[in-house]
Amino acid sequence: MKRIRKSVASRLLGGLCFAAVVGTAMNTAAAQPSLEGKRLAYLTATTSNPFIAALAKTIQEQSEKRGMSATVLTSPYDAALQSQQVSDAIAQGYDALLITPISERAIVPALTAAKAAKVPVFVVNSPIADGHDALFESFIGEDHSVLGRLTGEALAQVLKSRKNPSVALITGSLAEGVAPRRLEGFKKAIEAHPEIKIVATEDAKWDTAASERIAGQLFARFAAQGGLDAIYAMADNMAHGTILAAKAAGVPLGTKDGELVVVSSNCMKFGIDHIRAGEQYSTATQMPARTGTEAVATAAAFLQGKPVEKHHYLEMAAITKENLDEFADACTF
Repeated sequence: MKRIRKSVASRLLGGLCFAAVVGTAMNTAAAQPSLEGKRLAYLTATTSNPFIAALAKTIQEQSEKRGMSATVLTSPYDAALQSQQVSDAIAQGYDALLITPISERAIVPALTAAKAAKVPVFVVNSPIADGHDALFESFIGEDHSVLGRLTGEALAQVLKSRKNPSVALITGSLAEGVAPRRLEGFKKAIEAHPEIKIVATEDAKWDTAASERIAGQLFARFAAQGGLDAIYAMADNMAHGTILAAKAAGVPLGTKDGELVVVSSNCMKFGIDHIRAGEQYSTATQMPARTGTEAVATAAAFLQGKPVEKHHYLEMAAITKENLDEFADACTF
């Protein structure tokens, strides 16, 4: 009889423990807010830019996979319009704002208004001005200073056999934001190699046609001095313009003495194709599908009450022919 009572008691105790575990799990699930029906707004530049287009598409797709929706609001590089769009998104009751700022400084008042309205903000790819971290929950993207440094280090490696090599820079918009950060990182890397001389810095504002025109002018300008050893074009579309200009001017491309070395610091299909062909030496990891996926995951975690990193920097690496296959698919857009 005692054995029977003990067995019953054991089963009863086991059942109570099981019920407690299940109850705890159910309570935890119930306590975690649902993402179903949450509405995100992604504010960015024009999707005529292939990087922005791929980033926006990824954000929409990843949001839908989590039961949310994402509305993309674009601006043709008009900072005032983007600020107005932030105000409109606040008024329309979006659950969170994801934003790639057109202007790192002009966007601050609009994000201040979002903060006051208790609308969480996630900055994607392009940082806002320093000193305003309180205005966003998380930055998701690469450290652009590091992207510049990686490119400078890659270029220094390939130029090490040349005597007093000359380098020209064709940059994105230097007024503010991404380009100055990349330029700073690149210059710091080059400072460790005093034999390398930066002989020109030209702002092409991320534009392919402008890069091609500027590169042609640089080739003519330095022809009497023996030409340039290298050009750093900040994005692969700009490197593409540079390569087109080199071909038109009869400037040989490659890494051998007498050939023009072309490097970049964010990857696109242009760069992948040119590296394969030996016309471009390197680019670097800035991949919109990865950025968009991480941005949505970070916003989703926050909306479910989970902690998020203030600066969620994505892994960065220089891309050359040696490791091209590792990044080719992610960089082809």
